Amino acid sequence: MKRHIPDIVLTSLFILFSFWILAVKNGFMLRWYDEMSLFEPGSDSLRQFLLYPGGIFRFAGTYLTQLLYYPALGSCVLIFIWLLIAWLTKIAFRLRNASVPLCFLVPFCMLVSILHLDEAYLNFESQGYVFYNSLGFTFSLAVIALFSTARRTSMAQEAIAIILPLLYPVAGYFALLPAIICSISLLISSIKNKKTFTIVASVLSILFVVVIPLLYYRYCNGTTVDNDYLYLKGLPELTMEDYDWYLWQPFAIASILLLILSLLSSYDDLLKFSSSKIIKYSSWGLFLLGILLSLSADSKKSEQLRATVLMVNAIENHDWKKVTHIMSLTKESPNYTMCVLDNLARAYCRMERRSTGNMMTANKDFRHNEDFTINTFVDVPVNHYIGRFNQSHRWATENNVLYGNRAYYIKYIVRNAILNGNLEFAKKYNQLLMRTMFHRQWAQEMNKYIENPELINTLPDFGYLMALRAEEIMRGE
Repeated sequence: MKRHIPDIVLTSLFILFSFWILAVKNGFMLRWYDEMSLFEPGSDSLRQFLLYPGGIFRFAGTYLTQLLYYPALGSCVLIFIWLLIAWLTKIAFRLRNASVPLCFLVPFCMLVSILHLDEAYLNFESQGYVFYNSLGFTFSLAVIALFSTARRTSMAQEAIAIILPLLYPVAGYFALLPAIICSISLLISSIKNKKTFTIVASVLSILFVVVIPLLYYRYCNGTTVDNDYLYLKGLPELTMEDYDWYLWQPFAIASILLLILSLLSSYDDLLKFSSSKIIKYSSWGLFLLGILLSLSADSKKSEQLRATVLMVNAIENHDWKKVTHIMSLTKESPNYTMCVLDNLARAYCRMERRSTGNMMTANKDFRHNEDFTINTFVDVPVNHYIGRFNQSHRWATENNVLYGNRAYYIKYIVRNAILNGNLEFAKKYNQLLMRTMFHRQWAQEMNKYIENPELINTLPDFGYLMALRAEEIMRGE
């Protein structure tokens, strides 16, 4: 029992830290990620996902994103997946004793990838991002663990290495990565044991890794004709530019770590030093580095975005005083988006509004761009709450088409349609939310107004909302 105490302490530390930084510190952001997603059940939706390599993980990730409606629940599921990754890493690379902290390096990479996300979630179609990357690496490590445990079975490892690239249409990058790792391991083994068949199998596997994606995109119908980043399909749809590098880092580091661990585990003589002080201090040092990098990623999150998300959340709950309270607590200088939301709340609270003149900021880059936040956090909700239902509907619909169905936009589409008297249109979109796991309750509430139009004037803040049609909230007048 005593020899398991360090592992128990290590695992407990990881669980507590991950839950604190996700559910406690960033729970409202996780809740927002759910709002900016929508899981559509059914075979048609699944087929759309399966048209692209790695689509099965995206489908599963989008389904699990619904759990972020309750951040603590979603965080627990994430942590469970990461513990599974740690366990598979231990089996795959035969880590033991002092080297066990290395099992948590890939989970830390996945944690950092979520903490890095922020406003990038607004403008790319990777709604299951929070979960599907972890699911993909779980698959990769499960295959590597199977490969590792099959080393005593004749030709089993060779068969796994050859079959893996063939799974590219389903698993994408997450099939190619373990295929490369298994091929490298076979090559090292063939050099030591001088087995001709093993050499042939490893070379054939590498050849398949190169050729299968090319054949898939050449001959399979329904796939994109764009071959950019062909071998990275299954990872997030991110462009390889400077402004995306910070989002790529966790996945690149996780992949490199797996390659390094695979090289080290291929040499049995290195395993003899797994109890040495050098390995012990190095492993714990890397574990602590994972904690520090997670804290660093969290500290770099924009307070303006945090405040904006909290303000929009309060607006959704018609808690106008809370909106102004959040604004007063923000330490960073407020941006235009925040000031407009604050003015909206001030109008509802019958308080003096502030001028927003000359507050528009220059665009920083493709991801960190105030145009995106204004589009989502001003054009959609503010136009709705000042009675400009057509403008709000336009932006909500455009964003919903451009970035895929999202609960946040659909809610405004439904509300705007109800207030414009277009009840059939409202019912059509409300049905999308009726099929979800947790937004169904909101949809059921809206269904009362769709089926009983005479109740529309009982909507929260209905009277004042109609009175604000002429207000110039955006200029602070």
